[in-house]
Order: sequence, then structure tokens, then C-alpha cells
Amino acid sequence: MPFSRTEAPGELNRLEQLCNSARLLYTEDALITTASASAWLRAIGVDVGEIHRKEHDLLLRLRETVREHLEGQERTAELNRLAKILLAPPRWSSRGDPVLPPKKTGPLDTYLGECLALVFTSGLTGELERLKVCHNPDCRWVFYDRSPAQNSTWCSMDICGARHKMRTYRSRHAR
Repeated sequence: MPFSRTEAPGELNRLEQLCNSARLLYTEDALITTASASAWLRAIGVDVGEIHRKEHDLLLRLRETVREHLEGQERTAELNRLAKILLAPPRWSSRGDPVLPPKKTGPLDTYLGECLALVFTSGLTGELERLKVCHNPDCRWVFYDRSPAQNSTWCSMDICGARHKMRTYRSRHAR
């Protein structure tokens, strides 16, 4: 991670990793091609071979939908479409815990389904509200807000926050 914030705790780290596979401030995207996406998935422990174009598109679609949802954009219809593709109906585990299982059992389908199920379940618990998207439109880095008031807006005050303050200052003092 290029910024000073610590990773999101527990399972939320998985969503943070997915969203931050694109470092927009540095114009880097680990999922830019099917080959690079396959390599990234293997690096995070998803045992895939080479993914094909349709799987690649679904991976990108999920990443961007989750990021936009975290930003507060209206993405309900797209989240529901993805849920229809990726998730089976709710079930209970043998221990009696509620689960949202993936619809298919392949490694990529399981990963995508688990990520989407995590958006749902952490949304129910309110924990998803702590995942924020940097307000710098050039950055959009996803970070976990550990502040007591949950009001952080920048991934890094040293980078994006400072740039915003400087732009604001310059616009006020422009002649």
C-alpha cells in the first residue's frame, strides 16, 4: 500500500485489496489485462489458471461497482445483477451460521461471490461504512477509516489532503 494507513481488518481487507488493485493516482492497474489479472489473483491466493475475457470483465465490473457503492453512488441495480450472477440463495451452515454461498464453485467464481457476499454482510453490520474512497477524484484509493467519528475523507493527509488544501488555498488567492 503506498499510503500510511493500515489495512482493513479481517475480511474487509479482501474488498480493500480488490478495489485497490488499481492505483489510479499512479496510473497503475493490476487487472489491466487478462494475464495481469490472472497473476494478481494468484498472488492474493486465488488458485486460477489464465482467466478469459468474460471472467476478466466480470472481475473489473465487480471492482468498479464496489468502489462506486463505497463512494455513495447509486449502484443498487448493478449490485443486484451481480448478486444474481454470483450468489446462490442464503443458506445456513452446519453450525447454524447464515451464509451467502457463491453460485458456482470455481476459484474465481468463489472469490467474486465471497467478495460480493462480504459487501452484503458487512453492509448489514455497518462495518462497510468504515471502508471509504479517497475524495481526491484522481486517487479514489479505498481505505479503512479508523477515526472515532468515521469522518476521514483522504487516503493520506500527506498526499491527497495536502494537495486539496493547496488547491483550495491557491484558488482563494488567485488573481
